[in-house]
Amino acid sequence: MKVNLLSPDIYEIEDFVSIQEQEEVLRYCQTLDEAEWWKSEDFGWTEQEAKQYQQGFFYGKQKLGPKPKVFDSMNANLETLFLDLHYMDKLSLQRHPSGNFMEPHIDYWNKAADTYVRYGIVVYFNDEYIGGEIKYPDLGLVHKPKARSLILHGGNILHGTTKVTSDGYRYFSTSFVRGTVEKPVILNKELFGDVEQSDGSNYP
Repeated sequence: MKVNLLSPDIYEIEDFVSIQEQEEVLRYCQTLDEAEWWKSEDFGWTEQEAKQYQQGFFYGKQKLGPKPKVFDSMNANLETLFLDLHYMDKLSLQRHPSGNFMEPHIDYWNKAADTYVRYGIVVYFNDEYIGGEIKYPDLGLVHKPKARSLILHGGNILHGTTKVTSDGYRYFSTSFVRGTVEKPVILNKELFGDVEQSDGSNYP
């Protein structure tokens, strides 16, 4: 794995996903029919609520429920990126077809539950689509990671994606790394070393 600093508190990790893991995930995606991807009724939403949510924030669909064992190994590898943290979500599985994108937003949660999202994570399984770049509007940064790469960004950094403009799908996973005042998120020094650079955010 190679760590690149894209901007303070935004890292790209190349080759985070092995070729075998990538192939297993993409093969699995091809076995899923449309009914197995995200549906508004799975969340108990009305059609109007789902439409409002998609138009204002999340386009695309995700695979709910159990995932193949390859996700166990990838989740375990995620844990090696940190020396300490409070909690980290398991990787999702999502897709963006042509015309889909993610509205600019932040991942940071206030301390209502005494936790905060220190980092958001995006794992990229393919890159043969056109568009679909991750963008950071406040920083003027637009970047398209290679397949098998991981993006790690501070939870309070505004980010979104550009539209996928080609046929086919952009397949990716997301996760959130959470901390508390007593248990802050600490990056693995052996991996990040001199590349580590904070954006100066006053996380607890």
